[in-house]
Amino acid sequence: MQRVVAATALVACLALAPGSATAEEPTPEALVDALNAVFGRHKGLRASHAKGLCAEGRFEPTAAGREFSSSPLFAGPAPVTARFSIAGGNPKVSDKARAARGLALRVHLADGAEHDLVMLSTPVFFAPDPETFVGFLQVRVPDPATGKPDPDKIKAFAEAHPETKRQAAYLAEAPISASYATAPYFAIHTFLFTDAQGHQKPARWVFGPAAGIQGLSEAELERLGDDYLAAELRERVAAGPAMWSVQLQLPAADDPLADPTVAWPDDRQRVEVGRLEITTVAAEGAPGGCDPLVFLPDNLAAGIEPVSGDPILAARSPAYAVSLARRME
Repeated sequence: MQRVVAATALVACLALAPGSATAEEPTPEALVDALNAVFGRHKGLRASHAKGLCAEGRFEPTAAGREFSSSPLFAGPAPVTARFSIAGGNPKVSDKARAARGLALRVHLADGAEHDLVMLSTPVFFAPDPETFVGFLQVRVPDPATGKPDPDKIKAFAEAHPETKRQAAYLAEAPISASYATAPYFAIHTFLFTDAQGHQKPARWVFGPAAGIQGLSEAELERLGDDYLAAELRERVAAGPAMWSVQLQLPAADDPLADPTVAWPDDRQRVEVGRLEITTVAAEGAPGGCDPLVFLPDNLAAGIEPVSGDPILAARSPAYAVSLARRME
């Protein structure tokens, strides 16, 4: 009951948050409507990343992390609630789909403080702003006559918005992951980290799998079912923790800070600030501790702030509140 009350309060606060949408940009409801128009509405499930798996573990910061920022996130080990997922709003999507994997984390800090990370297995997003987000989805709504989207509309939109091609190009080249534990994860947005002297430094989160990035061949995929990722992760974690090196990538002077459709080059400096360990995975058929949670990219520990001027980052939490309200109906 407490979770329901807290969730209801969250919906009210975020839905009424000033500046969540302007007359020129889509409302949070419009963003969720666009997702529902493509994937349908599925009772009790998220509008995006509907297919997912709950897990738990811990975040352990490094000494370099404590030097990089005085945030309590880096003060010491903390338990983590995690959710692995497949991008999109189809809860029956095949794990073999050439779609981004998701990893959402809530780090439970001392005195009830929290820090959320909402990440993808791609370093780029498909839209730089809410208008493009909605337009990208609208051209993918199935035609009632054919049951399929119009390829000419999709092509025309992509030509008019070339930035929307970057994520698809990355996914076309990346191997389809053998495991949730062998995929890298990127927070795609830039955050500002304050050190002990009060100086702020911009950086982006990158999680590198300790097992290495491993993909599957077409022959290997043929032998697997459509839900292999959950079973594989359960089996893997039963033998020992799944682990990632937690890094912060630092920009060069001319790297864009507020455009999540642009990846920073791989040669940019990285600082290893921690380690993530996943130690337990929800049993098959069990909801898990992540189910009632809404992971918010701006739910941040003290000393860490979102960069200003990123319209997608600003739009996400209000849209998640709308999605939560619909899940609770």
